[in-house]
Amino acid sequence: MEINRLSEAKRLLTNTGCSHLLISDLTDVEYISGFRSSNAAAIISKRKALILSDFRYKEAADLFCKKNPDWKFVLVKERFFSTVAKFIPEGSTLGYQSDFLTVDNFNDLKKSLKKVSFKSVSKEISGLYLKKNQYELDCMSEAAAIGDKALKKLLSAIKPGITEIELTRKLERYCCDLGSEKQSFDTIMLFGKRSALPHGKPQDIALKKGDWILIDFGCTVDGFCSDMTRTFVYGKASPLHKEIYGIVKEAQMLARKAARAGMSSRELDAIARTFIEKKGYGKNFGHALGHGVGLRIHERPRVSPHVDEILEENCVVTIEPGIYIADFGGVRIEDTVILKKDGAPVITNFTKDLIEL
Repeated sequence: MEINRLSEAKRLLTNTGCSHLLISDLTDVEYISGFRSSNAAAIISKRKALILSDFRYKEAADLFCKKNPDWKFVLVKERFFSTVAKFIPEGSTLGYQSDFLTVDNFNDLKKSLKKVSFKSVSKEISGLYLKKNQYELDCMSEAAAIGDKALKKLLSAIKPGITEIELTRKLERYCCDLGSEKQSFDTIMLFGKRSALPHGKPQDIALKKGDWILIDFGCTVDGFCSDMTRTFVYGKASPLHKEIYGIVKEAQMLARKAARAGMSSRELDAIARTFIEKKGYGKNFGHALGHGVGLRIHERPRVSPHVDEILEENCVVTIEPGIYIADFGGVRIEDTVILKKDGAPVITNFTKDLIEL
């Protein structure tokens, strides 16, 4: 399952009518070239593929290009767009990332490039990394396995009086101890009624009997992310706890079993959403069913009722329905899956049974 994204980027030149592409987003530079830096860009034409960076990355970029001779390094010694201009001749059509460049950046780019046409190719560039290669899938699977182990270890640390912040710190330490480079996003750890905040921030709130515990977190391996949410009850679950949890679990299972490459994002979202609506909780499920995962924790494709995109093979997406009730709390169950033609293997394997701690 080899993917040559540079070759695919060069094909975009023909498909978009561009003579050159300017890749400004650092993550996209890494996806297309494999070069990781805090300051880099790429210029691609049919004949050239250039990595641009400053003195801090000269040695790393030289070594990268030596190992990857399709790429050449350009040292930026002056204003960035002045350096770009040296490689974009008059009469060119430059494809650029309008979803990344600020208005000021774009104005500076136009001032530096005379008699050059500009064309936004943001969607086309983001399409280059929809499919993940085997190495990327392996990294995300490893990150997910670390998360499974860390969450299992965390259960023994959940005790009355522990705060959201304290439990968050424990989980993040366990993840790092087990091999995660860093968290793939800020951990969401919410107790009780606060679990009704889909993206709430952990606070100095103490755990007590009868509380929901909603945990949404991720790990990284070589920059690639995992993402998983599980919801528990501290103490004995009430009938309403069990009802809400059961609905979300069933909706998540239905979507997981139906998920596969070739269906549309809207179609997949509708499977879980329709089930929750029929149970009377449609107004309590206000976010998309899922999103793409890779070097970014949120990237294309978006699995949403508002997006009608065909889901491609070897895309990695989350499936995360939820029900959120103010003054009671919320439940979200989230897995990360790899879309295949005949299904969607799950890489986050921690149990989805309701656990009463």
